[in-house]
Amino acid sequence: MRFSYLRKILTPLIPRKLRNQLIMLAVGMVTLPLLTIGYVADSEGRAALIAEKEKKLAAVTHLLDEALGDRFNQPLPLPRERQIAALNHQLSEQTERIAHAFPGIGAGYYHRKLDAIITYAPQAQYQDNVGVTIAADHPGREVMASGEPRVFSGKQVRGHILNSMIPIIRHGEVLGYIWANELSEDIRIQAERLDINILIVLSAGLLLSLLLIVLASGRVSANIDVITRGLDNLAQDHTTRLPALPGEMGQISRSVNTLAQTLRETQTLNDLIIENAADGVIAVDKLGRVTTMNPAAEHITGYPLRELLGKPYSSLFTDTGFDSPVLETLQQGTGHVALEISFPARERTIEISVTTSQIHNAQGELIGALVIFSDLTARKERQRRQAQTERLATLGELMAGVAHEVRNPLTAIKGYAQILRQQDMQPTHQQYLSVILKEIDSINRVIQQLLDFSRPRHGHWQPVSLNQLLDECLILIQTAGVEARIEFTTTCDPTLGMIEADGELLKQVLLNMLINAVQAITTRGHIAIRTFMWDDDHQAIEIRDDGCGIAPDCQKKIFDPFFTTKASGTGLGLALSQRIITAHHGDILLTSEPGHGATFTLLLPLHFQGTQPL
Repeated sequence: MRFSYLRKILTPLIPRKLRNQLIMLAVGMVTLPLLTIGYVADSEGRAALIAEKEKKLAAVTHLLDEALGDRFNQPLPLPRERQIAALNHQLSEQTERIAHAFPGIGAGYYHRKLDAIITYAPQAQYQDNVGVTIAADHPGREVMASGEPRVFSGKQVRGHILNSMIPIIRHGEVLGYIWANELSEDIRIQAERLDINILIVLSAGLLLSLLLIVLASGRVSANIDVITRGLDNLAQDHTTRLPALPGEMGQISRSVNTLAQTLRETQTLNDLIIENAADGVIAVDKLGRVTTMNPAAEHITGYPLRELLGKPYSSLFTDTGFDSPVLETLQQGTGHVALEISFPARERTIEISVTTSQIHNAQGELIGALVIFSDLTARKERQRRQAQTERLATLGELMAGVAHEVRNPLTAIKGYAQILRQQDMQPTHQQYLSVILKEIDSINRVIQQLLDFSRPRHGHWQPVSLNQLLDECLILIQTAGVEARIEFTTTCDPTLGMIEADGELLKQVLLNMLINAVQAITTRGHIAIRTFMWDDDHQAIEIRDDGCGIAPDCQKKIFDPFFTTKASGTGLGLALSQRIITAHHGDILLTSEPGHGATFTLLLPLHFQGTQPL
């Protein structure tokens, strides 16, 4: 009943026009928070001022305590008055100096046994208080009795002050106390200045807010019909209605509610589809700026949405020369379906399948473009490895047959050449025969490499130390000629344990890597080798040289059979090394820049029991 009566009284006071209603509402919404903020700011400001004063006074007392040292703990064989004078002479200068550094502050020492003030700075004002005994109810006596610091506000020797006191404790004994104080009148003046500043700021803010409210309300009132018509047009063909409200706000509420419901349902559906899609989805507006990006796209590309949102999509590829299919679709209208391309992701180049299309609004106007893509990198790698395996199997069968057919006549040729060498002693013939036998041995070595590469075998798995294998290989590789032009440095992790591996085959891999590193250095150079834990499950050997390096186009082929950058060689060394490491469930990593050397890193698992053929 009372509420109804109050409503009857207030209803005539509420303006009828929307503009006036908005002004009244805005004034109330601005005034009350500003007044609340002013009150809170004033209260918190005063509290902060007092806390700052207490903090400053406490800092002064601690400075005096540090400056005192053990002077109170060194009794002087003098009468009381002369002891006070002697201590005052020792301490007055530093007390004055510290008090001078904090204007408006009074500070000093009180000696418990002498029961007297020793120093009181500034001396010009309080020197007469030296030697004075404090009253029995003085807070300083409570500090000396309890051994605890205290802050006191009230009337004391100096007047009405804020006084911070700490006990002087040496070797567990309270010898007196130190004080630092400031007049309450000075604090009150500062607080009043704070009040005035807050009042000025709040008044200016209130006046500015009222001015902006008046200006904005006119614009809102003028545009309300336009907004209503726009929302009604946007929400056409939808029947959802909010409860009727009086006046123009009723039209706005109904239109907004209808629009919100439609957009909410559409957006929810679209978000669910995009967010949960396994394929990456990126949308750009008609200016090529990123508008959305689902988690799958973030994972595939390595770019988070927060980093790309609102930025030009083309800026990602300014340094790569990449022609983006989605930007091509946006600019030229050319759509793509399942287009396979190499995409310059953040950390690496990946293979993806891309489908693009333009996005139009209900009026058929172009508003952007959409790209949907999936990562083909893993599938491409599996296909490459499968093709390589099949190729190697075919090559193995072919090489085994060729080696057999070649080795038999080659053995006969070598035998006849040896007979001729024994029977024909002419120097020229001897020279020719030596060359023939040397080349036959070279051919036999190549044939043996072909046979080793073509004949899978089961390894001899046993505990192996990578550090020990490395030492054995270095003994073999570090000949006098090599050491004369190449400096070797080794850094072995002594904490590395044993791993299950075929030691002889791993030694073959290490020797091949070291020989390649030596051959990459044409004159003088340096080879650095180290062993270390790659992660919790793998040990690693890193071989780094400062030779000629490997070109980027060759790095992709370096492990292919029969591919070599050397003037002579079969190109089987690295291919066989990779086969051996792969059989150990490990990996070989390569980083190189032409002219700046190359780094090979061998990764081997800690706990693998080999079972597959090598």
